[in-house]
Amino acid sequence: MGSWYGAKCEKCGYQYGAFLGVGFTFPKLYEETVKKMKSGKFGKQGYKFFKNHPDGAITCNNIVVQCDDCGKLMTVPELDLYVPKDGFDSTKIERIGVWSTAFSGKGYDYISRSDLHDHYKFYEHYDHRCSTCRGHASVVEGFTERYDADVDRHVRCPKCGAMMEIECVGDWD
Repeated sequence: MGSWYGAKCEKCGYQYGAFLGVGFTFPKLYEETVKKMKSGKFGKQGYKFFKNHPDGAITCNNIVVQCDDCGKLMTVPELDLYVPKDGFDSTKIERIGVWSTAFSGKGYDYISRSDLHDHYKFYEHYDHRCSTCRGHASVVEGFTERYDADVDRHVRCPKCGAMMEIECVGDWD
């Protein structure tokens, strides 16, 4: 399941849209993302994490980040890092049934959101970097916290610096 968000700058006309969440193929995406992290394709942080914690887990739903330096908006996998709670053996997870009606998930090695909540503890946030200038990129909560009324639903326009309002356009899956 996911949501479609958008923001438009009333001053300069810049627009940004993002499809957030993952969808039916989460098990496949999770396994592919972990393999990329283990091979270093997401940088040293993920590579070192899985080298030191081979039974670790990640979040891999899509989120929006903004570069603190150049202002670029990017939709990226979240990639927060988790380690098993004391005494939990990740090889003992039982998959009952299928992942979804559209995609079974069978044959894929993944940690679901409920597995993460029940059996893992937060280790650290992934340090997102800008794909243009390599500056630090911060999560834009207004794109990800749909049901929290206290979250600011504005983001700085990367083109002119004006504030843009973030709106949920719809849901998908």
